[in-house]
Amino acid sequence: MNRLPAAARHLVLVLLALLALFPLAFLLLNSVKSEIAYSQDPLGLPVSFEWRNFADAFEVVIRPIFNSVVVVTASVIGIVTIAAMSAYAFTFMRFPLRRFLFVMVFALLLIPGVLTLIPLYLQIRRLDFAGISNTWGGLILPYIAGGQAFSIFVLRTFFGGISKDLVDAARVDGASEWHILGKIVVPLSVPVLVSVVVINVVPLWNDYLLPSLLLSENYRTLTIALVSLQGNAETHSSSQFGTLMAAYAIACVPLAIVFSFLMRYYVQGLTSGALKL
Repeated sequence: MNRLPAAARHLVLVLLALLALFPLAFLLLNSVKSEIAYSQDPLGLPVSFEWRNFADAFEVVIRPIFNSVVVVTASVIGIVTIAAMSAYAFTFMRFPLRRFLFVMVFALLLIPGVLTLIPLYLQIRRLDFAGISNTWGGLILPYIAGGQAFSIFVLRTFFGGISKDLVDAARVDGASEWHILGKIVVPLSVPVLVSVVVINVVPLWNDYLLPSLLLSENYRTLTIALVSLQGNAETHSSSQFGTLMAAYAIACVPLAIVFSFLMRYYVQGLTSGALKL
């Protein structure tokens, strides 16, 4: 009798896991089906494996994947670098209006992003120089600016747990603020920095609205390419559905690689109080 509740709980967890994995299984199975096999049985197992779907999908998404990697990588590096310097200043330095400025940064989190979309678009167009609004730069700069508020808040919370005596001792020994940040604070904050990276990578990788407004054809990101391919698949019924599923599967690979390398540090950053209010 004592084992029955535990067995029931395990059964519920297994069922929930199967439900969570069903979309992935549906994606992978249909990515290797022919159009005829998909039309006859969308939920069945493939009779033959159409690896050509991946070849066709790869030709469509390879350039957008490269564009997305460039945009997300540059944006995340900019976000983490500037946010770390700002959080260090708010935590360990004394200057006029420090608390007021931090409250203003925190207040930015209360503004829905959709309210700033039109002003942001108009500002980018008006401040355009050298055609940057139609290239990666027109997307990277807004991403860096938009990711600052939450990243500063998270890093400021974590930096507050670092011993100020350690920082003061380094200053007494003649260390500059840059040296303290780079040699003491950053090495002690690797888990939370990775958490900030992961938190920013996912929404930037999946963003569609801003890239669709700003980027020209040569610089379009992966989400734009997938939406375009989906439109073609819907137009041509099931003739391109296998290619679409293969494209979705390929699009998952970069994020899977990021999570496989950073998940341990990400969980460590969360459990060490990085997001504790």
